[in-house]
Amino acid sequence: MKKSAAVIVVLCLMMFAVTCNAETEKQNTDRKMHNHEQFKTAKRQHLLKALDLDKETSAKLTAVLDSYDTKRHDAKKSMKDNIKDLREAVKNKKGDAIKDLLGKLESNHAAFKALMESEKTEIKGILSEEQQARYILFMVDFHKKLRKSMHRNNP
Repeated sequence: MKKSAAVIVVLCLMMFAVTCNAETEKQNTDRKMHNHEQFKTAKRQHLLKALDLDKETSAKLTAVLDSYDTKRHDAKKSMKDNIKDLREAVKNKKGDAIKDLLGKLESNHAAFKALMESEKTEIKGILSEEQQARYILFMVDFHKKLRKSMHRNNP
């Protein structure tokens, strides 16, 4: 009888621990998404300020950037998934799977490059040449600051 009660208590504790772990993972994911959205919003605000756009142009540019952010996210996720599968295929020495995944990664890369060119073309259609120059300079400076910040946080 005592053993049964002990087993039940242990099972309850394990179920509680699993539930707490799942909730913590959900909170971490929610926090990461919230931080990403804050970062994206701040970046967008600084960009629009640097470009000094009127409301109509600002709305057009925001729509294009949002659209391509989603497409870029999907393309990166696909690449990440294929790389994960490639690691597994290499680990297990699966030659056919490796060949197939290398082909998929090449296709992913080509699609990503085409996506970037398409985005650049759409942005050029919205912005004046001076605004395009400001956009490029903003992105260069932004990525430089981001790399410095990342290096400072992970020496």
